Amino acid sequence: IGLIANGMVCFSRYPDQYERLSAEPSLAGLAVEECLRFEPSVPVTRRTLWEDTVFGDVTIPANSTVYALLVCANRDPEVFSDPDRFDIGRREARHCSFGGGIHFCLGSHLARMNAEIAFTAMAERFSGIEVDESKLEWAPSLFRIPGKIPAQFRRR
Repeated sequence: IGLIANGMVCFSRYPDQYERLSAEPSLAGLAVEECLRFEPSVPVTRRTLWEDTVFGDVTIPANSTVYALLVCANRDPEVFSDPDRFDIGRREARHCSFGGGIHFCLGSHLARMNAEIAFTAMAERFSGIEVDESKLEWAPSLFRIPGKIPAQFRRR
């Protein structure tokens, strides 16, 4: 639900990209990946190191708690061209919004499928989405997901 809601916010902020999706619904899969990269539901994750770890020129001792800022990694200019631009045609889908390795999200396929279905249905049924961000409320959650998202949909 967070991915779909965060996608609605993106489409409201960037109506040109929503128009692009409406004109070409086959971009829904790429739109999902771009929403995951641009507005991830999990912006940060915490890990405890099992052993001393060298990061750059610093050795971080075992049992230290570290925080990985996934939202920053998803905007890395060395990985993504023009990283602060929301572009549903982007094919650089190497974001880390679902984690990685043994911590990779088991529900990622289901989340992607649900969002792709929702984005396709929205693009086919509505000519535009407007989210009133001044009334947007975030859910009390570890995830960055709207708890209340006042939106208006313009019918085709």
